[in-house]
Amino acid sequence: MGAIDFQQLEESFFLTLYEPENIVLTMQASELLNIENMVRLIDTYAPLITASERSTGAAFFCTWFAGVCSALQQMLYHSDGPILDLSLSNLSVQLYAGTHYPLFSFKIIETRYIDTPDTDRHTWCKALLSSFYKEQVTPLMLILSQAAQMRVIPLWGQLVYALYDQRENELATASDNAYKENIISQFNILSHDVDASAFGLRKNPFDIKLKFIDDPVNPDQKLLVKTACCLAYRLGARSDYCYTCPRLKEKDRESMRVSCGS
Repeated sequence: MGAIDFQQLEESFFLTLYEPENIVLTMQASELLNIENMVRLIDTYAPLITASERSTGAAFFCTWFAGVCSALQQMLYHSDGPILDLSLSNLSVQLYAGTHYPLFSFKIIETRYIDTPDTDRHTWCKALLSSFYKEQVTPLMLILSQAAQMRVIPLWGQLVYALYDQRENELATASDNAYKENIISQFNILSHDVDASAFGLRKNPFDIKLKFIDDPVNPDQKLLVKTACCLAYRLGARSDYCYTCPRLKEKDRESMRVSCGS
């Protein structure tokens, strides 16, 4: 396994070393632990995606922030060396105008690393993930739920789905069984070894049973059902659920499959 791929971190997980053009709003990620700053971010972002409620903007922001969590997993999958410090104090949240819709990126303020031990990597990974979620992610999720006046569980669902989707993609493209076993082993630390208290919950949100459904375009492939509704049906004039939404009834999903095949 090789060194950290900064290009992949930017292209796949929105982590960057640069400031984009057309910035709408930027602030240090740790500043979002102040509820006024979080409200400011969501109230700026939500109208740009035609979301009339903060809860929708919050859910969509979670799908972007999931990139930070996914980036950490990616480094654990691919590198035996030092891991980038992705603490909130070392990231800037950057909301900017894209070609067709608003985008987020997370700028790494200082390229600093966390050293990896030569032995007992399992214990080290457990401690790293426990600390990362307890000290960085969970406080952000709690403030976000307060700002949006919604339960925190659906927000965790956005992160959980993103990381499982990433894991499935990694497994599908893994070049050998040894690497597949490493992916599964690393993810199991997150889903089974990290205590629920790190997430501020009674149960580890990643400790779930996955559900797969037929791909309507490629029947020989399966799609992962989302672990929580992303609230996209509330955007603008849209009123329908996504094909992979857990709220969608099977008869309606079947109708969507038929429509795709016709």
